[in-house]
Amino acid sequence: MEPTIGSGLNTAVERYYDITLDLYEDLWGEHVHHGFWDPGEVPGPDGADRHAATDRLVRELVDYAAVPAGSRVLDVGCGIGGPALHLAGALGCTVEGVTLSARQAARANEKARAAGVAERARFHQLDALGTGYPDESFGVVWALESLMHIADRQGFFAEALRLLGPGGTLAVATWSVRDGELDEDERELVRQILLHQVMPDFSSLEEHERLARAAGFTDVATVDWSGAVANSWDPGFAQIREFERGPAAMRDLARERGVDVLGFFHAGPLMKKGFDTGVITYGALRATKPRPDSRPER
Repeated sequence: MEPTIGSGLNTAVERYYDITLDLYEDLWGEHVHHGFWDPGEVPGPDGADRHAATDRLVRELVDYAAVPAGSRVLDVGCGIGGPALHLAGALGCTVEGVTLSARQAARANEKARAAGVAERARFHQLDALGTGYPDESFGVVWALESLMHIADRQGFFAEALRLLGPGGTLAVATWSVRDGELDEDERELVRQILLHQVMPDFSSLEEHERLARAAGFTDVATVDWSGAVANSWDPGFAQIREFERGPAAMRDLARERGVDVLGFFHAGPLMKKGFDTGVITYGALRATKPRPDSRPER
């Protein structure tokens, strides 16, 4: 399959993850996403439990969406393959991962070979809204922290419905925004986060649920995991070693990769403020493609 990368946003997202791939892997390991902690749990000061927490987030989404073992899965925004390797390994799923970043796809394929699951986990540079897969190709569409980069979220839910077989499962975990009107300072905070993370906008969890129902999904449910994932941005835990090297190192990195790379370093304090103030939220959504003989939800 050939890439269908075209829009300005897609190109910007592709570039962002190409130039930050090693930074994310250095900080977060194979999982380019939040971790999950129990209430009151405090991360270790050396960050040693980050991998356990990011692994746990994958398991929590598997459990919440009741992802069936052995499913054929489309992993939308697969990153460097961390969640897909769990799905292909522990659950015995067959996974097709898609990402806008050629470097991410290549690294994910390397990791699949090293993990011995290359026959069940393959990764491609493709636009999630134009993959070319036939109707009803998958039993599960999985989107862990990728929907924020997709401007046409209505289109995403419609495409997920098309790709799922009857009774198939949609599993989403996503950054989101508090439902309702934001004041001027809150809107500016959101604007800064979107700018540095190369995202078009945020939707609330409630809006995600409305879009899923409007697309034709049934059994739609959401859960707010904001409190469980907020530790991911704790300044004493989310250490980025380059910060300790001083301004000169930042200038060198910007010269080498372009100023866009600096958005990676600005994200932490902004996201922490977003979670602390309740402006930024985080949640999961599960939904089912109805079978032909099922009645639509009212």
